Amino acid sequence: MAREDLIPFSERSKEEAKEYGKKGGIASGAARRRKRSLKEAADVYLSLPVADRRRWNKLARRCIAPEDIDNQMAMIVGLTEAATAGDARAATVIVKLLGEETAREDTGADQLTRAAELLEGIDGVIE
Repeated sequence: MAREDLIPFSERSKEEAKEYGKKGGIASGAARRRKRSLKEAADVYLSLPVADRRRWNKLARRCIAPEDIDNQMAMIVGLTEAATAGDARAATVIVKLLGEETAREDTGADQLTRAAELLEGIDGVIE
């Protein structure tokens, strides 16, 4: 879906391309600052102690040291509970957090490719 009013940079003047590049750089910097600020806010919130007494007691009953009970630990315990209950997405998140994600080999695709090549060879022999 091309728009006719768009002009490629190769057809723009150097000054015009420079101006757009400058605007893009400014917008990129603003987006990076927003993202960093959001990450810092999440880090602060996750490091706060758990405010809900029931949740705090639940974590304490799991033999978690009182100084380690914070929102981040509550989130990890919740993910672990969901994963052990059969939630595949929660299990995937935990595996990624642990850095143990490995690329799976797609042997089925390789076998299909070899089978197709064999069939092509057989068609040539039969004709």
